[in-house]
Amino acid sequence: MRIARISALAVPLSASEQDQVQRAAEAAGKDVEDFMREAVLAAANDPFLTALDQAADTVARRGEVQHDYAG
Repeated sequence: MRIARISALAVPLSASEQDQVQRAAEAAGKDVEDFMREAVLAAANDPFLTALDQAADTVARRGEVQHDYAG
């Protein structure tokens, strides 16, 4: 079911980029729209990105902690 399109994801591609995506979609046995949707969702759910977010939160929390090693 396709409910809505997010215009922010509709970025223009150069002719060579369009050809590259078309070839990749054909190689995967998918139409371009399905191929692109799956690629975007895979990137959004990337565990490395999640780990980076968690690391940033950890670093930010460390700034809140005060250590008194001299005492």
